[in-house]
Amino acid sequence: MPANVNPHVIELLSWHGHASGGVHVPFQLRSNPLGQVIVTPLVQRLRGLAREIASNAASLPRWVFLVGGPGNGKSETVQDFLVSLDEELGLNGVLRQLLTRRFSPPGVLPRKVEVFPADLGDVGTQFAARVGRLVVVQDATATESALGDAANELAHDLADLLTYPDEPLPVFVACANRGLLARAMNEAFREFGKDNPVTSLLRNVIQASSLGRETLAGRKSCWPLESDGRFACWPLDIESLLSLDTGTSALDGMLLRAVDESQWEIAGRCQDCTSRALCAFRQNAEWLRDDDTRKNLLLILRHGELARGQRWNFRDAFSLIAELLVGQWSDFDAATHPCNWVHQNVASATAAPDDATSVLALALRGFGNAMFRGGHITQAAKLFLKNRTIDALTHPISLRLVEALAAAGDGGSTKSIREMLAHDHSRLDPASTTPTEPAHPLRLIEDAFCQSVEQGRISATQTLPLSSVEDLLLNIFERAEGEWNLLARESAIAIAAVCLLRKLAGMLIKRSAGIRLGYHALDELLASYEASIRDAPRLAKVRDALLPLLGDQGFTFNLVEIIGQPTAESRPLVNLQGLAPGVKVLPAPSTTSTEPGHDVPCVEVTDPTYRIPLTFDFFMALQLRKSGCAGSSLPASVRAALDRVRHRYAGELCRKEDRFVDGRTFIGLGTEKKIGISASGSPPSLTDA
Repeated sequence: MPANVNPHVIELLSWHGHASGGVHVPFQLRSNPLGQVIVTPLVQRLRGLAREIASNAASLPRWVFLVGGPGNGKSETVQDFLVSLDEELGLNGVLRQLLTRRFSPPGVLPRKVEVFPADLGDVGTQFAARVGRLVVVQDATATESALGDAANELAHDLADLLTYPDEPLPVFVACANRGLLARAMNEAFREFGKDNPVTSLLRNVIQASSLGRETLAGRKSCWPLESDGRFACWPLDIESLLSLDTGTSALDGMLLRAVDESQWEIAGRCQDCTSRALCAFRQNAEWLRDDDTRKNLLLILRHGELARGQRWNFRDAFSLIAELLVGQWSDFDAATHPCNWVHQNVASATAAPDDATSVLALALRGFGNAMFRGGHITQAAKLFLKNRTIDALTHPISLRLVEALAAAGDGGSTKSIREMLAHDHSRLDPASTTPTEPAHPLRLIEDAFCQSVEQGRISATQTLPLSSVEDLLLNIFERAEGEWNLLARESAIAIAAVCLLRKLAGMLIKRSAGIRLGYHALDELLASYEASIRDAPRLAKVRDALLPLLGDQGFTFNLVEIIGQPTAESRPLVNLQGLAPGVKVLPAPSTTSTEPGHDVPCVEVTDPTYRIPLTFDFFMALQLRKSGCAGSSLPASVRAALDRVRHRYAGELCRKEDRFVDGRTFIGLGTEKKIGISASGSPPSLTDA
């Protein structure tokens, strides 16, 4: 068989956000690496808007803000809307051709494109009747000149719309981030005044599209704006690409395209390639063509969203797929093609069966170890080499294997996707978890590897098939394990080395098996959190765990407490005491026809009202509290959130004289004395408790 190169592998590398597929502008060569529109609920919403405009010149809304940071698909969504508008108006592609020319000029791209009926020639009549004027601000952060002010220009664009005299109302579409909207509001306030319609409009757009405390339990209408039906806005960074609202999630569709059999298993590519048996790229694609395996990967990615409190955007999702299937250019040394890198390593592994470097390089490109690369495995290997000595003469296989594992995490890319996986998803690493259930597949694999590498291999293959390169790697681990004599004089070093080898082999296989089976660290807690997000009865149980932290029998506040200091479990010496605050937990809202939902339920403390987002870390801390964890041992972020509530409530109590007068609130001094107020207007008095 020939040593083929697959051009699809190079194409996948271009999916990275730092490559040519990273930044897009409407109506240029391709809007995303797939070369076709990815249908999301917002795309469907805008297609409906195009139909409404084409059928009724008085339809509302007419002016749309797409709000979000880079990589959220604003350009593609705008392009699809304008193409739909062309089709619905029956313009026969004339509008699309004009916009393509306007967005592909020589030199700097225009910040704003305007289209009038006269620009469309013979089909301008229908456009004039339904649209009249089209304004597209494809990037509101750009300026018309080098010394321009993008925020000021956007404010003047809106002033122009609000004072436009003709009918029908223009169609206006703008892509902006929240920072630019805030600056534009400040510019409008400076130029037009506090109560000017432009200032009020920008304020309402920011409120409707943001996720602050006011919107945790529901937001003002986005589509259309509650304050002005002519305007609509939609935040693109709140809804998940893993949502099934359109039948198949957007990220699932992207994965299916990447692993499509027609791109891999054909002659001249992988079907008749001499390296196919040991090629991690081909193996990844084969595994992810399986519906269950792909579903399990998507489950872990969804749990990753909930754990870090941030949704996958299009740019990061495309980068992730490229990272998991192939990697990055920097991974392949000086090879002219990643497939050539595979051929070189396969040749080395075939010629020298104990060549741990080549076999390990191939095995670590499996998508499980690519997602959770390095980490505990690299640290354990480095620590052993630092504290122990392996003789290259008596234990050559062990030395090469441990050195290769120690170096596996060095020289990594600094590209954002790999940094994101390392920092935001490493705590989900299946290699770092030991399930408590004895019959759990990962527990069975781990227990078997504790006995020997051979037993671990048997247990793993009973759970699911290993790849050929993983099987080859375990052969090296077995031979390395056989180099050590546990009964020799240096038995302590031998025992430590064998334990390390078994541990490392087990962690590598647990990663591969875990991600294919949908198991990972914290999976039970994340599954419980996901099930609770919109379930009021489940969230009521969270409230029961929170009340003791705020004071279920009564509010007690340490008056000499320092902000951020862990609260002692014992009663404070000088304390403010009052009635317990009211607490309710509000489910996260679902998407409706007028506003987008989100995945963050909240805790609302009443009288005074204050909302805390119930993040996964907060939820996990409350579960730990229910299991007996002391309040002072909770994560700092959770203690800080509780501190804000307690300080706010204490501040309100201190100003309510009537509660001191009727005895509901007082300052305690130890257990024997208290300070209260006997009558309204009276000075504080010290009495027995």
